[in-house]
Amino acid sequence: MTVAESAGVSARRPGLGVPRLVGRGHDLSLLDHALDEWPGLVVVAGEAGIGKTRLLHELLRRRPETAVVAVCPPFREPYTLGPVVDAVRRLADRVGGLQLTGLAGALRPVFPEWAEQLPPAPAPLPDAAAARHRLLRALVELIDALGIGLFVVEDAHWADETTLELLLFLRSRRERSPRLVLTYRPEDVRPESLLRRLVAQTGVTRLEPGPLDTAGTADLVSSMLGGEPVSAEFAEFLRGHTDGLPLAIEESVRLLYDRADLVCEDGAWLRRDVAELDVPPSIRDAVLERTSHLQPAARAALAALAVLEGERAPVLVAEVAGIPLSEAENGLVEALAGGLLHEDRDARVGFRHVLAARSIYHALGAMERGRLHRRAGEALEWEPIRSVAELARHFREAGDPGRWAAYAEQAADHAISSGDPRTAFGLLLDLLTGGAVRGAAVSRLVRRMPLYAAPGNGPLRELVTVLRETAAGELTPEERTEATWQLARLMFHVGDVEGASAEMEQAVPGLVQDRPVAAVHAMMMLARPLGTAHPAAHHRAWLERAGHLIEAGPGPSSEERLAFLMDRAATLLVLGDPAGWAAARDLPAGGETPGEVLQRARGYANLGEAAMLWGCYDDARRRLDAAAALAEQHRYLRLRDLVGATLVHLDWLTGGWKGPMKWQASALDADEPVLRADALLLAGLLDAARGDHRRAQEQVRAAIAVGRPRGPADGSRDPSAALARLAIAAGRSEEALAATDAAWRLVEAKGLWLWAAEIAPLRIRALLEGGRVGEAVRAAEAFAAGTRNLDAPVATAARRLTEALLARASGDLTGAAKLFEEAGAAWTALPRPYEALLAREAAAGCHLAVGERDRAVGLLREVFGDLTALGATEDADRVRRTLADEGVRTGARSGRPGYGDQLSPRELDVVRLLVEGRTSAQIARVLGLSPRTVEKHVHSAMRKRQAPSRTALAVTAVESGDVPLPGSMPQPPTPTE
Repeated sequence: MTVAESAGVSARRPGLGVPRLVGRGHDLSLLDHALDEWPGLVVVAGEAGIGKTRLLHELLRRRPETAVVAVCPPFREPYTLGPVVDAVRRLADRVGGLQLTGLAGALRPVFPEWAEQLPPAPAPLPDAAAARHRLLRALVELIDALGIGLFVVEDAHWADETTLELLLFLRSRRERSPRLVLTYRPEDVRPESLLRRLVAQTGVTRLEPGPLDTAGTADLVSSMLGGEPVSAEFAEFLRGHTDGLPLAIEESVRLLYDRADLVCEDGAWLRRDVAELDVPPSIRDAVLERTSHLQPAARAALAALAVLEGERAPVLVAEVAGIPLSEAENGLVEALAGGLLHEDRDARVGFRHVLAARSIYHALGAMERGRLHRRAGEALEWEPIRSVAELARHFREAGDPGRWAAYAEQAADHAISSGDPRTAFGLLLDLLTGGAVRGAAVSRLVRRMPLYAAPGNGPLRELVTVLRETAAGELTPEERTEATWQLARLMFHVGDVEGASAEMEQAVPGLVQDRPVAAVHAMMMLARPLGTAHPAAHHRAWLERAGHLIEAGPGPSSEERLAFLMDRAATLLVLGDPAGWAAARDLPAGGETPGEVLQRARGYANLGEAAMLWGCYDDARRRLDAAAALAEQHRYLRLRDLVGATLVHLDWLTGGWKGPMKWQASALDADEPVLRADALLLAGLLDAARGDHRRAQEQVRAAIAVGRPRGPADGSRDPSAALARLAIAAGRSEEALAATDAAWRLVEAKGLWLWAAEIAPLRIRALLEGGRVGEAVRAAEAFAAGTRNLDAPVATAARRLTEALLARASGDLTGAAKLFEEAGAAWTALPRPYEALLAREAAAGCHLAVGERDRAVGLLREVFGDLTALGATEDADRVRRTLADEGVRTGARSGRPGYGDQLSPRELDVVRLLVEGRTSAQIARVLGLSPRTVEKHVHSAMRKRQAPSRTALAVTAVESGDVPLPGSMPQPPTPTE
């Protein structure tokens, strides 16, 4: 449709107004109803521009109760409780005369301007979590006293964690709490954010406003045009180009209006029929084209507001823009008329939509942004109430490292005192990686950082890079010692133990002279027998040196002594020294300072992992649960996640497989490489138990490539054990030996045979199946000698299993059956049900081989049921096939289809050994089957391969690739019959 000017049709152009709220009547009714019901928590979720803020403003206009609105800004690092403090501050005129208890004195640091109206400040608390809790309680008391009935948080996806804790606190009070309304973008919520917990609670009303349809689009445009009608074609055109997003519709209409592409024909507004007309799908493009038509003063004011963010007084906007107040006010009036800005009741102005603000901000050149940030920082320095986090942001962007560092450190101190270590970590990391501090100041800041609040391994690796550059720079000897010490400490954190040990040994002499307490810490790290080939005596020597130094030096603080005692107990256990258990029992009770809490949480985590290495799983769970609770309570996020991964692996070991299945699926996306590696390893173990060995091997190898290298000191989380198990299942004994070679050599070098409990049975079985009987006997003897005097349940079970394997290989099947059953009982006692069931299956195989069919069948029936219940479908199916070979039906299969003309896994095992030249009797002993069952598998394979003889079967199997050619592999000696 076109406008025919020659026909005398007039094209009227009324001024555009702010659109009214359309298409949201149902949402508003739901909001009102929800807020009239207790407890009244409502969340409004949706993408940017969908109309969450507009819906909220309409709600506030209709509600009678006193409301506060906290708007969370999109700062790179949110400042602790900032949005809430700013919102409550607007009720300053009501504070005088409030009946507050002494608890409210804790609010003086956040409301310094109310010092005369608040009770005296209480005595400081040493514990950060307790201080945070007291601050939150005081803030809740103030909210109650002010009579706030509606508490609103906009853009909660940008809220700091302490603000979210306040909301959880308010929510927990139910009827005593003000009604809560949150708006947020689900796609922008961090995985670990408390907001996820808050919105997932029961009794929450959730609204998700959708896009407008064609009729809604027409109504919205009409409301901008004074209520005049809009053509259906135009409405559909707009809806199609904007996907019905209200903000995009509004910006597109304003853009069309500015281009003179809106005309009125026959009483309805429509667009010109211009072929090249293109409404930008990007809101950014639309906003920038519209602002390009504004007067210079308006553009300057908008740029200043985009840098400042939030609602601001015109006088501040003028100062930052660098223009006279009168010009700034005229520019703001123009932008208000154009629908870009809104004005609050205090005559402060701000952007109606954060997307418009970010569009203008990002369109500024780097030099212009820096200039405006400097002006903003300098102007805000003179404000009576200063936000140091905001000042740090402005001076960072202005390129002023001195003032950036000063304000960022103050903001970090405030965050820590408010119990928000993650924000503090982010602020200090930003300083270090941004180059705001140099030289010795780098080590000083790293020493202050709450490392366990790091959101993943990546930031810690960034710190390693910064410290490495610092240590290589111009420093005094004392400063170089400190930088090297901090570098080594961080390298330990990220898993570079070998490199960290070398750096640490260089730092120790200087630390002993200048900082003996730090020297003790360094020596304790060197005492950890991880990641190096040093013998155990080397680590014990460092442990003893640390003990002598802490006793001989100046009296350590309670935190330092607790750290030493915790580390000493865990280190002794990892060294395989039973004295570690007594040291763990004698740990001092109590200790509630922040430093003591951190050391207790860290110590419990290390002791829990050490207990797992011994196979003391009940003890491990108690300690790990305690560590997890402390880490969660005190916001040690990285420690919490690492302990959680350890607990999930403990669940796997002890037979609770459902939890690991859920956890590994989510942890694969973690930022922390160690978590991803653990998730991949667990995925591989689950795949192996289900029978997908190819995928299992891929997952385990990926775990090795992704995370901190794990070794035998990590016990059941050593991926070499998983690879060896997969190789043995596939009949590749040499591959299994290769997988365990490095771990075995490390154990031999260190003399720490407890570490071999996971790999010894696998290695010995691989040696036996490869015909290397003498080596298998020697390996078993070394393992038995190294663990016999240890009361370590996992070592006891592993010894019984190795003894059973040797007995079966020697032909003593009756003795082997007894030893397999003893091994099963030992695994059950830990408990390790999966290992126990596999041992009992092997026992049943020995019973079958000596003709004890009834006993074997009874045992196999039990094993089949338990493996099925556990979820080990591959193993259960193998047992089902063995029972079928004995003529015993077990009901439905555990999941795998029939093999048809393909050789089954058991048939492949038999044929592989046949190719190696073994007799049926030898094959029976290796696989734990009866000779009669072996013959059944041979004849079945001959039928499938159409082989007239055993020799022909062997040749066909090699030629078809069913089994590998043994090559030069030595033939096994023939056991004595």
